[in-house]
Amino acid sequence: MESMHVSLILIGISVLYPRTGALHKLDKPVLFGPSVATELSVVDFFCEIPGIEETLPVQYELSVETNQSKVIGEYSSLSGNKATFPLYIKTQHDGRLICKASGHNNTDIESSFSEGLDLKVIVPVEGVRIISHPSSNNVWEGHTLTLQCKKTKGTYVSYNWLLDERPVEMAYDSTDDKLIIHRLSARNTGHYMCVASNQFNDTMTFNSSSDLLSVQVKEYVSKPEISVKVEKLKDGGFKAVISCRSEKGTPLITFSLLNNTDTIATETSDRTSTFFNVPLELNRYMGHVRCNASNEGNWLLSEPADLTVESVGGAVTVTPITHTGRDFQVVGLVLRCKVERGTFPFYSWFLNNSRLEGRGGFYEVIWSNNSVLMLSVGQDSAGFYHCEASDRFDNSTSIRSPRMQINKEVLNRVSPVVAVVVFTCFAVLNVALMACCIYGVVLRRRYSGKYSLINQRRKMEIAVKQEDEEEEEDDDYLMLEGYEEDVVLADRMSDSAAEDEDESVDETLLYEGAVSK
Repeated sequence: MESMHVSLILIGISVLYPRTGALHKLDKPVLFGPSVATELSVVDFFCEIPGIEETLPVQYELSVETNQSKVIGEYSSLSGNKATFPLYIKTQHDGRLICKASGHNNTDIESSFSEGLDLKVIVPVEGVRIISHPSSNNVWEGHTLTLQCKKTKGTYVSYNWLLDERPVEMAYDSTDDKLIIHRLSARNTGHYMCVASNQFNDTMTFNSSSDLLSVQVKEYVSKPEISVKVEKLKDGGFKAVISCRSEKGTPLITFSLLNNTDTIATETSDRTSTFFNVPLELNRYMGHVRCNASNEGNWLLSEPADLTVESVGGAVTVTPITHTGRDFQVVGLVLRCKVERGTFPFYSWFLNNSRLEGRGGFYEVIWSNNSVLMLSVGQDSAGFYHCEASDRFDNSTSIRSPRMQINKEVLNRVSPVVAVVVFTCFAVLNVALMACCIYGVVLRRRYSGKYSLINQRRKMEIAVKQEDEEEEEDDDYLMLEGYEEDVVLADRMSDSAAEDEDESVDETLLYEGAVSK
C-alpha cells in the first residue's frame, strides 16, 4: 500500500515537473553535529532542509569535502524528517564534512549542498621517540643540532622538550616537532626528552614520552699553557719537567713539544694535560719550547717557554715596608727578600738564626717562593732577621742576606734628619708669621695717617662755617683767606701722598673705599 502511495506521488511530480529539465531546486540543507571526536568512536551527525514539504522525498548523503565522491553516510527522508548519520569515526573523516540533498529517485530535482562542518578526529598519541641530526654521539661546539620528536600515532599533537628533567630555555629554537640548537656549547650537554600530548574536549589528555637521549657536546681544545719545573736527578744531573695544559677540550687530545719547528716529543692523552721530561744543563742556553694541542683536526700553539735555567747567585737584599697606626707608631712590617740572580729561587726566613715557616703568632711567610715575610711589631717579634736564597730544585747551597735588627723602640725612634727637617719647617713658619705681622702694622699706619689728615680738613670746614655766621664780613674774609691757605697746604699734602701710592683717584674716595672694606 505504501509503495503504491510513493508511486502516485512520483507520478504527480512527473506531471508537475516534466522531463524538459529540472524545474525545482532544493533549499540548502543544514548539517550539524560535534566538531571534535576521538578515533573509533561512534558519533551522530544530522542534516535537514528547514521547512521542507513532508510529501517531498529527499536523499541525504554525507561526505568529506576533499573527497566528495566517497559517501560516508546515507539517509532517505520520505516524510520530511531530518537525516541521521551514525558515523564510526576514522582518521580519514578528519576535515570538513558536507551534506548533499537531492531528490529521492528523481533526477529532475536539482541537488543542494550544506555549509561545511569542521571535524577534528583526535587520535591518542603513542610511540614517541627522538631522532637526532647529526647523531648525538658526534656533535661539536659551534655546530647545529636538530632533534625531532617522532610518533607512531597521534593527531593535533603538541610537544614539550626537557633537558635533564627541566623545560628547555627559550633560547632554543622549537618549531612543531623539532628542537633546533644553534651554536652548540658545553651547556647544551645533557639528557633530552620529548613529551607529546593531545586533548579531547578539555576532559581527556593523552601523553607519550620518549626515552632519554644523551647529548655530549664535544669541545675543541683550547690554547694550551706551558710551564717548566726543574728536578734534580739521583746522579746529580737535572731535568726539565714541562707541563702542557688546556683549559678545555674533549679527549683524546694530542700534545706535541716543539723546539722551534722541530718536534721533541708527542703524547696522546685522555685528559686535558700531559708532561714531558727533557734533559737540562744549568747556566747554559737551552732555547725555547712550545706546546701544541689538537683534537678533531684543530690545533693550537702555546706561548714560548724559556728552557735556560740559571742558578741563584749574587747578593741577597731585604726591603722593609712599614705600616703605622693611628698614633703614627709602627705596628707592622712587610719584608721582601730578593736574590740578584736565579731562575727558580726559594727563600727561607730566620729570626735569631731560628727558621720561620708558614704562620706563627706574630708572623706569616707568604708567596709561593716564600719571598715575603709579614710581621706584627711587638715584644715577641724583636730580634735579628735575615733570609737565605737557594734553588728551588736544589737546596744544597744557599746565599745569606745581612742581618736586620727589628724592635719597637728602634722603629719608632725619630732620626736626626727628621728632627732637623721638622725644626727647619717650624723656623720658616715663624719667620713668615713675623713678616706678615710687620707688614700689617706698616699698612695700618699708612691708612691711619690719611684718615687723620682728612678729619682735620673736615673740622676746619665746620669751624669756618660757624665763624662766618658769628663774625663780621671783613673779619670773615681775612679768616677765610687764612683758611684757604691751609686747605691748599692740605691738598698739596694729599696730592703728595697720592703720588707716593701711584694712584689717580681722589684721596677721600680711596679712604672711604678702604673703610667700607
